[in-house]
Amino acid sequence: MLRPKEVCQRLGISYTTLRDYVKRGYITPVLTPGGKWRFREEDVERLMGLTRARKAVLYARVLSDKQKDDLDRQVRALEEWARQNNIQEYEVITDIGSGLNEDRKGFKKILRLAIEKRISKIVVAYPDRLTRFGFKTLEELLRSLGVEIVILNKDDKEPREELVEDLIAIISHLAGKLYGMRSRKYEKMVEGARRLIEDP
Repeated sequence: MLRPKEVCQRLGISYTTLRDYVKRGYITPVLTPGGKWRFREEDVERLMGLTRARKAVLYARVLSDKQKDDLDRQVRALEEWARQNNIQEYEVITDIGSGLNEDRKGFKKILRLAIEKRISKIVVAYPDRLTRFGFKTLEELLRSLGVEIVILNKDDKEPREELVEDLIAIISHLAGKLYGMRSRKYEKMVEGARRLIEDP
């Protein structure tokens, strides 16, 4: 019989994901007299076959073409993590664009792969590489599909340029709703916000 920690190591998953697998009936623990979980070897082997059939996605994103060096650094860090964790089946997916843009080609591909149950985990350098807002909601949705998000760095450390552009994008969207995209008030509000934000 295997302890939860041993099962997590074999499957390459977190304890949170293991608990979710139990909740969804993917694997059933045996309770010890003390109420501890133990798992049958054959059940773990069966689940390993299911999880191995799914690949991992290594996802990197930057705001613009000017940051391609940073994109390359993200990819190298993700691939190094995969090597250290013996992840052999993976696909690198990248995007160049704002984390506010939900129409990113790579992001949409990840969602499609998750829905088709073709991936087991998504690995990112920072939480907002996937999405600027709504990360917890996205994480819960992916977990319901059996997909774990692995974050290499828990703290967001964003280039100032990207934060500025995202903030201006939010203001532009709201101003467009209020005044119309072609109105003079819209132009004045966006330009004023840009000057205020970019003023050192």
